[in-house]
Amino acid sequence: MKSLIIGEVSNGTLSSGTLEIITKAQENNLDFKLVVIGTENNPKIGSDTFEVIYVHLSPDELSLSSAADTLVDAIKTDSIELVLASSTYVGRDISGFLSVDLNSSPVANVINFEINGSTLTTTNSIDGGESEYFTNVTSDVKILIIRPKSFEASDVTLSENYTTSSVEKNDLTVNVFDVFIEEKTGPQLEDSKIVISAGRGMVDVGNLKYIEELAGKLNAAIGGTRAIVDAGWMPYSQQVGQTGKTVKPDVYIACGISGATQHQVGMKDSKYIIAINKDEEAPIFQIADLGIVGDTLNIIPKLIENL
Repeated sequence: MKSLIIGEVSNGTLSSGTLEIITKAQENNLDFKLVVIGTENNPKIGSDTFEVIYVHLSPDELSLSSAADTLVDAIKTDSIELVLASSTYVGRDISGFLSVDLNSSPVANVINFEINGSTLTTTNSIDGGESEYFTNVTSDVKILIIRPKSFEASDVTLSENYTTSSVEKNDLTVNVFDVFIEEKTGPQLEDSKIVISAGRGMVDVGNLKYIEELAGKLNAAIGGTRAIVDAGWMPYSQQVGQTGKTVKPDVYIACGISGATQHQVGMKDSKYIIAINKDEEAPIFQIADLGIVGDTLNIIPKLIENL
C-alpha cells in the first residue's frame, strides 16, 4: 500500500511522533515517502533508505493550507493510498485540509492499524482509554491520525539527503507578529525514561521544589495533572493526560495524584508505575505496580535523603 507520512521537525531533527510512525511503517513493509513540515532551517531529517521532502514554511507567514496543497499534489501524482500523521496541532490541521481536498474522512486517535491485502483496519481508543473499537477504512485515500506513544520508535539513521519544496501562499496564510519560545531544560516528557508527576496532593506550588529535587536526583522529566496546570503551578507543556501529553516511560512516579481516568489516559502504558498518595482508595493504585500510602510531603524528602 503506497503511503505518505506527514512528519514534523523538533529541535533540528524529526519529532518523536514522526519516528514512531516511521518505525510502524517499516515494520509493515509499507512503500512510503516522508513529507516533513517545519519552519527550521537546514534540519537533519534526510534518509538514505526512503524519500524525504521538506516543506519549509516561513516562521512569519504560516500557511498550512498551502502545505496541504503541496501534499495533495504529491498524493495524486504518486497514487498514495494511505496518509499517516501524528496527533499534533500540525498533524490534525493538515489532515483536516486533506480531508476536504481528497473527500476522505480522517480516522482520529488511532492506536494501531493492520493491513490485510487491500483492507485496512484501525484500532481506536475511546471512553478515556477504557474501550477500543475497530474500523475498516474504505476510502480511496485513507487518512489516519496516530495517537502519540502508540508505537515504539526505533533508531532511524538520518542524513542530509532530502529535497526542499517551497509553497505558494494563499488567502489562508496566517501572519505571525510575535513568537514566544518556551525555554526547555533537562529531560523532556516525550523522551525521558523516568517521569515524575505532581498532583493536588502537593498542596502548594512551593512544594514542587521537592519534585524538582527528586527529578534532579533521578535525571527525570517533570509532569503534572490538569488541576495544577489550570492553577498555574506548571505550564501546559508539562500536562500529562487526556488533554495534555501521552507519556510512556520506563518508570512513572505519581506524587499526590488521585488518578482520574483523564490522567490515566496519558500515562497508564508506562512500563512501571509508582504511586504515592495518602488516600488508599485513590484510583491510581488500581494501575500502580508499587503503591505507597502516605503523605507525599513526608515521603518525597525521605526518598531524596536516601538517594
